[in-house]
Amino acid sequence: MHQRTRRALAALAVVPVLAGVAACSSSGDAPESSGSGDEEVTISIMGKPAATNTAAVELFERQVAAFEEANPNITIEASDVPWDAKTFTTRLAGGSAPTLLRVPLTEPPALIERGQVADIADVAAELESFDDLNPRVMQFLEDDGAVYGIPEKSYAFGLVYNRDLFEQAGLDPDSPPETWEEVREYAKQISDATGKTGFGEITTNNSGGWHLTGYGYTFGGRVIEQNSDGTWAAAFNDDASRDVMELWKAMRWEDDSLGDNVLGKQEDLVAEFTAGNVGMWVSAPPDVYPNYIAAGGDPAAFGAGPMPQGGADATLAGATVLMVSGTATEAEKRAAVKWIEWRALRPNYDLEVAAETAKASAADGLPVGVPVAPIFSQEAYDAYRDAIAEYVNVPVENFAPYVASLEAFEYVPEPAVASQEIYAALDPVVQAVLTDPDADIDALLDDAEARVNQILAQYAS
Repeated sequence: MHQRTRRALAALAVVPVLAGVAACSSSGDAPESSGSGDEEVTISIMGKPAATNTAAVELFERQVAAFEEANPNITIEASDVPWDAKTFTTRLAGGSAPTLLRVPLTEPPALIERGQVADIADVAAELESFDDLNPRVMQFLEDDGAVYGIPEKSYAFGLVYNRDLFEQAGLDPDSPPETWEEVREYAKQISDATGKTGFGEITTNNSGGWHLTGYGYTFGGRVIEQNSDGTWAAAFNDDASRDVMELWKAMRWEDDSLGDNVLGKQEDLVAEFTAGNVGMWVSAPPDVYPNYIAAGGDPAAFGAGPMPQGGADATLAGATVLMVSGTATEAEKRAAVKWIEWRALRPNYDLEVAAETAKASAADGLPVGVPVAPIFSQEAYDAYRDAIAEYVNVPVENFAPYVASLEAFEYVPEPAVASQEIYAALDPVVQAVLTDPDADIDALLDDAEARVNQILAQYAS
């Protein structure tokens, strides 16, 4: 394996939300394929947009058709079923998972350890752009010369907020809160002035544990730690987690600013936010925006601010990565990597493809220009931003507080092992605090610590 060029990424760049291909340009000509053999192969892939986002689906289907035209020996069978750790663990074990997996960055360690994903080092090394991929993401996908995946996108937590509700509450929409104390103040002010939920929260499908983890990072906490003998132990039974839970408790039961719907998942909160019923919540703003627009949200009302801080100047960072099933044949593996290069990589480094993709996306009414954390070097993204500038249709200025904040924050990755299992174990802790005014925080953390340590006992390195 050749030596990789490592370039740290300190800032964000503006890129189209939906990766595409040059075949979507007005010329209609499909790019030539470099080819790697004429063996007929069919691959099943994740990543098709949800059926409710019709414009995105139409663009995706054009991309598939163009890819198949350029690669006549490859047939794509696409699914819009998103990753679910429980469901796909069973499918992987039973050999019925797709050829190409689209998973959160929390999943690779376990998938690699179980041998459920393929080493694509030999094929990836042939990619023109491979050396420029973000080392902060690739460190989780490489192991002793092996390469197990390619990043599709990366993200960092921030504050999503409704600029209209800010104005209705007498708050400056260009100055979102920067600390949790300010979040509490703003949330109560929004609730009191508008009758809407000041701050939204999610607690099911592992989202409660995900948020407890990310919020804890802002107070200097960590969820797990590795011992000198390679074993792992829970680390969240600390003041950082208590601070987060006390904040939730106060906002829910003293301020009444969290609303009553505290047992939902992220999709539920996106819908409520889009409808103008929620003032603020935490997620990855670049990921929320496309769904917000697809559901009819007002671009001008969307705001993105810094991840609120408790003193640590840190934010949870992650990524969506593409991995090939361990049961894939050599031909399927090469076809899958060719698709990754076509749809996920080229639109981010090939300036002609970038411009044509942005043009096609804008013509379809899809967001172009959402600020995201780049998967390539900053130099590449500076050129890329220039290439798509004339097609940007997103109010980039509304993301300015989010973009500016990330240069100063430490990026803290999600737990290195058993992340989804840990999040699932922490969901009930968050739910208890938000549904029971008498919840015993210390007892909840003690119980969760014991359960997570049982989970971690299976892992050592």
